[in-house]
Amino acid sequence: MNRRALAVSFLIALGITAIFFYKTILLGRIPFPGDLLVSEYKPWRTTSYIGYNPGSIPNKAQYPDTLRQTYPWKTLVIDMLKKGKLPLWNPYNFSGSPLLANFQSAVFYPLSIVYFFLPMLQAWTVLVFLEPFLALWFTYLYIKKLGGSNLGAWLGGISYAFSSFMTVWLEYNTIGHVIVWLPLILLAIEQLKEKTSRQWIIIVVAAFTSALFAGHPQLFTYLLIFCFIYAWFRLDNKKLLILFLFPIGLGAIQLIPGIELITNAARSPHPYDLLIHKILIQPWQLLMLIIPNIFGNPATRNYWLGDTYIGKVTSIGLVPLFFLPAALRIQAGIIKFYIISTLTILVLNTVNPLSAFFYKFNIPLLSATSPTLMLFLFSFGLSILAGLGLDVWRSEKHQIKRLAYRTIAVLLFFITLWFGFTLAPHFLPIEPNAVNTAHRAILYESILAVFVLIGFAVAITRKKYMTLILMLLFLFHLGDLFISFHKFNPFVNSELVFPKHEVFTYLTKENGINRFWGYGNAAIEANFSTQYHVFSPDGYDPLYPKWYGEFIVASQNGALPEKFTNATRSDASVAPGYGELDLPNNPFRLKILDSLSVGTVIDHVDNANTSKTFPENRFTLSAEQNGWKYYRNKEALSRIYLVTDIKTYHTKKEFAAIFFGNDFDPKNTALVDTTLPFSFSQPLHQSDAKIETYQPHRVTAVTQTDVPAFLILTDTYFPGWKATIDNQPTSIYRVNYTFRGIYLPAGKHTIQFTYTPWTVRAGEVVSLASFFFFLFFVFAISQRYNTWRQ
Repeated sequence: MNRRALAVSFLIALGITAIFFYKTILLGRIPFPGDLLVSEYKPWRTTSYIGYNPGSIPNKAQYPDTLRQTYPWKTLVIDMLKKGKLPLWNPYNFSGSPLLANFQSAVFYPLSIVYFFLPMLQAWTVLVFLEPFLALWFTYLYIKKLGGSNLGAWLGGISYAFSSFMTVWLEYNTIGHVIVWLPLILLAIEQLKEKTSRQWIIIVVAAFTSALFAGHPQLFTYLLIFCFIYAWFRLDNKKLLILFLFPIGLGAIQLIPGIELITNAARSPHPYDLLIHKILIQPWQLLMLIIPNIFGNPATRNYWLGDTYIGKVTSIGLVPLFFLPAALRIQAGIIKFYIISTLTILVLNTVNPLSAFFYKFNIPLLSATSPTLMLFLFSFGLSILAGLGLDVWRSEKHQIKRLAYRTIAVLLFFITLWFGFTLAPHFLPIEPNAVNTAHRAILYESILAVFVLIGFAVAITRKKYMTLILMLLFLFHLGDLFISFHKFNPFVNSELVFPKHEVFTYLTKENGINRFWGYGNAAIEANFSTQYHVFSPDGYDPLYPKWYGEFIVASQNGALPEKFTNATRSDASVAPGYGELDLPNNPFRLKILDSLSVGTVIDHVDNANTSKTFPENRFTLSAEQNGWKYYRNKEALSRIYLVTDIKTYHTKKEFAAIFFGNDFDPKNTALVDTTLPFSFSQPLHQSDAKIETYQPHRVTAVTQTDVPAFLILTDTYFPGWKATIDNQPTSIYRVNYTFRGIYLPAGKHTIQFTYTPWTVRAGEVVSLASFFFFLFFVFAISQRYNTWRQ
């Protein structure tokens, strides 16, 4: 493809994507679930925004993880990078946890460079826009390389770029950035199949590395495996498969810290029954391939199945499906590859005897997360087959008789579905509203199918109009995807993107580095604190230190769990409480709150609490405004303090028995799980410990004691933290199951905790070495590959 054609295709892809983002371009709205934020989440739902009563802004109830994970993390990452600091650690949730290592923070993703040239909201919007745009353009170029026509390439491109999978994951702004690189990688492989060139070697490695850094290791693994099999199938020169090693080496700075976190994380495989009955696609749910909203849509709150809609999406639109039979008649090897790979992915993601047997083996990559995330490969395969199938359909001889049979079959399918759902309530527990939802979806898709079949009839009988008819069908397809895109995705005014709120203003000004916790209806979702740089003991992340999760779960009943469940594998939260007496009557939660340095407990008038809830001997009302109350927890431990009484435990049960016992006071005693090389013989008489500077990756304190002591920092222990006393290294111990502690000699000292994990340093070395080796490979060795083909 020459440069002019390349530029034209770029502009067309840009124009098509701009149509889908008209609310941004014409109205200045942000692709962000701010409607959900201010309607459903405290503290915003108690406040009026853009003229609506509190909590009444209509919302699509989508993308909670954008609010609770990706956007706050990205805000913190960009803020630290702009300050010239590598964002290694997040101190605002989980009482501290790795940030760079959690993958989804996507610290090294190349396209994130836009954050350094645009304000946060505009940069976020550009990156969301780039997901379908790049997927569309790259898929178009790939299909053209396979020999497809312009119309077939655009059909395949838009089917993938605005497939149901891409649409429902769009505003996470991570998953889409992994899968946009798939068609470019395959295009590069096709180019290398013809000729080994430096340009395409660089492109394939750069695309792979970008996909790795985009923020989702599971999807990247699926992509890597698929592309490796594709390259093995397509490349005559198998020595070029060495290119698949370079992205792993270049991505070591992300992979090595990430692997360390995974090995120390609170992960657990999905229970087999959950995987089979809820996560995998039931055979009858494959109707969503043809009629995506037959069971409703969560954005319109009428999805009536008891599982997740976004985990079951398979649709690429109805129009392309009519061209699939033509693609099956192509004898080319590439078609066979996509037929086999697409069917394989379908088998792995649906409930059938093979998948039921396969998942009994508890395969880590598949069983610990949702295997249905590989459905992007299914959507891509169908899109390629449909795009190439259009060209076959246009060129082959048609018979009205065959079209008539096809029309009858299609109409019988929709009629059968219609009456099937009409009769279903007599045999199955289906509500009338569910039947109405199904009927509307069937009617919509059947009308679209009729238009397609009429178009086919006109194109067959009036061949001079065939190109025009196909272009009209393309526009129907575009409109169909446009409707689905906007049905699901919210676009909001910029003022709804994490607006200021008095609760966070108070915490920032008055609570300092102490942590906060909300009781009852005053509970604030985990990770919002990251957005506002205030400190919470709770957290929500697929990867977080497992010992912290075990410790905080004990706030329910004083027992450390033996394993994690679906409720705790990603969430670590102080046990919620409701009612007048639930707070004072749970001593386990109170001891956890004290130990976590929760200096402020928030209440709200909706709780209707009394002085019994917040007894004066423990809590003091510090402030009250607009229904929000802020109580100072008098028993909360300082973020840094000293003790001289050390006890040892050996098991979880032993720790819980001692820690939650009536005689244990964490202000005076520390628990460790190892025998320390020192002991204390005198109690403290004069001591002082004060934090001077607190930064995400560095904490500096000054201390003074009259006797040797044990200093405790109530931040999460994790490998990679180093400590010095007066610039001299010292050992860090895991104390009270989850915090950091060091031995401190008598006298006045300056203490510094610094997060400098060896995994990041090792990753830097491996990534840098891989980069230079790759340069050597490209500029000194690549020319030799031309001889390998001979």
